[in-house]
Amino acid sequence: MIGRMKKKLLTILVSIIGIMVIGAAVFKVRYDTMVRRISDEIVYDVNLHEIDDGVYSGCFGDFLVSVSLDVTVSDNRIATVEITAQHCGPGYESLETVDRILEAQSPCVDAVSGATNSSRCIMIAVYKALTDKDI
Repeated sequence: MIGRMKKKLLTILVSIIGIMVIGAAVFKVRYDTMVRRISDEIVYDVNLHEIDDGVYSGCFGDFLVSVSLDVTVSDNRIATVEITAQHCGPGYESLETVDRILEAQSPCVDAVSGATNSSRCIMIAVYKALTDKDI
């Protein structure tokens, strides 16, 4: 009886470990795909003189990191970038990216160290909003 119980527990333990290994492998593949997709997107400068005043919406993301935002253009300048929804780990919001975009008047800025994927998502979403391109 005790031998069968040990065998059952061992089977359960091996099953749990197997599920954890498979889950970790799936997570790793999904994470690597997200990082590659975010890294591969190219963000260019935008000619703000070609953009009418108004509010433009953009979004971008994959798996663990995403952002939706509104960009207000006024007098050929990016007046505001308002993040309407963002999903990322706590402390990885990369809100400094918005300040950098406003200062540079371009979505093409340096990423915030330690929050590269969030930074890139914000830059890409701003670029998409201003160019209406589905990149």
